[in-house]
Amino acid sequence: MGVPRVLLIARTRSQGESPFAEALEKRYTLQVVPSGKQALTDAQAQPPQVIVLDAISMRTPGDRICKQLKTALPTTWLIHLHPGPENGADSLADALLYPPFTWRKVVNKIDHLLSEDQHVVRAEALIVCGPFAMDPVQKVLTAHGDEIRLTPKLVRLVEIFMRNPGVTLARRDLMAHVWNTDYLGDTRTLDVHIRWIRRAIETDPSKPQYLKTVRGVGYRLEVPMTALPNGVHAAALLLQEV
Repeated sequence: MGVPRVLLIARTRSQGESPFAEALEKRYTLQVVPSGKQALTDAQAQPPQVIVLDAISMRTPGDRICKQLKTALPTTWLIHLHPGPENGADSLADALLYPPFTWRKVVNKIDHLLSEDQHVVRAEALIVCGPFAMDPVQKVLTAHGDEIRLTPKLVRLVEIFMRNPGVTLARRDLMAHVWNTDYLGDTRTLDVHIRWIRRAIETDPSKPQYLKTVRGVGYRLEVPMTALPNGVHAAALLLQEV
């Protein structure tokens, strides 16, 4: 892949560049832009592997910029340097950092997200469940004849559902397996990913036929039993095997 490209959105100080820029440019091919609008234009022309939104330097929570970037560039990793939950926290970023933190913490987050791109979900080329098929290596889901590109997090989440059809999966377990956390104080990211999956697989996402909500518990993927791969019963596919 070569040297990863990182796009940093930050307002420069009167003394010079962003406090994170010097550290980042030693490890990555770095581009610094002063606004979300400029970042969107540049990222669409030449997509980076990671975008770092330094909302702290911009003296704004940055949630609106974050949403615009994630909507336009759903497969690009986004790290949000947020001024703090007291300023509101409605971020769709893949990683959210509140001060105080050091440049090393930012670098560690970037490296962690880049390592996700190297994650091979399964050796087999295709995972099939009912009317759906997914190629985890190419990060493509086929549903109703359409091919949908997925982010690495969506690949992991969809795989869990496809390997556990008919099984109710708790929100806590999904957060643990996909985001490596059991913190349930804010599951907005999970909710957003569930909506993305429903838009891909449901005829009417507002009235899901396949990915059902189990109120107070989590979610369950329901497909016709006759359509399960190799006639395997749903109970034989366990979450801990993912």
